[in-house]
Amino acid sequence: MKKKIVSVLLTAVLACGLAACGGSSEPAASSAPAAEAAASSAAAEEEAPAEEEAAPAEEAPAEETAPVEGETPRIAFVGKVEGQPWWDHVQASVMEWKDATGVDVVYQAPAEVDAAAQVQIITDLVNQGEIDALLFSPNDPDACEAICKQARDQGIIVIATEASGMENVDYDIEAFDEKGLGAFLMDELAAQMGEEGEYVTMVGSLTMESQNNWADAAIARQQEAYPNMTYLDERVVDDSDADIAYNKTKELIQKYPDLKGILGTGSFDAPGAARAIREMGLTGQVFAISVAMPSEVADYIKEDGTLQSVALWDAGITAKSMCNLAVKMFQGEEIGETVDLTEEGYTECAVTTNEAGAGLVVGDGQIAINAENIDYWLEVGL
Repeated sequence: MKKKIVSVLLTAVLACGLAACGGSSEPAASSAPAAEAAASSAAAEEEAPAEEEAAPAEEAPAEETAPVEGETPRIAFVGKVEGQPWWDHVQASVMEWKDATGVDVVYQAPAEVDAAAQVQIITDLVNQGEIDALLFSPNDPDACEAICKQARDQGIIVIATEASGMENVDYDIEAFDEKGLGAFLMDELAAQMGEEGEYVTMVGSLTMESQNNWADAAIARQQEAYPNMTYLDERVVDDSDADIAYNKTKELIQKYPDLKGILGTGSFDAPGAARAIREMGLTGQVFAISVAMPSEVADYIKEDGTLQSVALWDAGITAKSMCNLAVKMFQGEEIGETVDLTEEGYTECAVTTNEAGAGLVVGDGQIAINAENIDYWLEVGL
């Protein structure tokens, strides 16, 4: 079910990870429930009760990226971590955009999910004085505020993603309305649980703004729409590690004998939880969902249904959209109430401001990965 964003922010999303932009064309992908316009800060990413079934999307490929004409910026893109499939895909997408457009882009990321290491990379790039635009996805938004302010004071364009509450950025780009993704995750989990039973939430870190916002929105959706479900007031942290998620899930099942659902928001949550659920012989009795890479959950979805669905957006397309926005800004194009960032799902993005006064751009990129469409995404390489 797709949704449109109307207002402003508290968005963040990732997933994530998963909408105020032009429709996505992922095959058989269901988007998050209908968004409810929230007051100034609630960029409608958390959805309201109303939901509308998304018509099956066609597999029409996005338009090929064309070379950029005119003067172009020198762009630095800083990811959250290197050596993980999700962020490897982002890097590959950025390099693909670089080759297609001819724009100079350097990509860097820390070796681990480490806020301090990421800030150091950004600091080095800014202090070198050789970039016109800084694009990044922060491991800890608060930790990046000071260096982003310094960058903007030097005239550097600063564009973030999954950081909808940041102050010292020109724009934050979200693939979807953050509250809507949380509601989408809850709707998926509720359907699996038969709309009843106990559940917990799981995140990679308590400092990852988007993941915690999605979890909060999921809880709000449950309280609004699923009165027979009970939140156990347990937010589990797995340090973005599937092995830790696996061990934590086993502990949770032992701690709560009636546990029926685990709602994760990080890409390692559902894969780790599914491993524990399968090993403990609880497939069909305990359910888990999170943002996740198709390649990490294919076996659990295709073989025995230990996982019935996970949520996703194409972070590579988000990254390309960030690059397109940087070019527009560098070339002096005025950004109005909507902006066409060319990429699929980002052709009619709503532009507002967040609570901190920074620009917020929201796309329509959330999708559901399930048994019906996972083979497509595996072929894509995710």
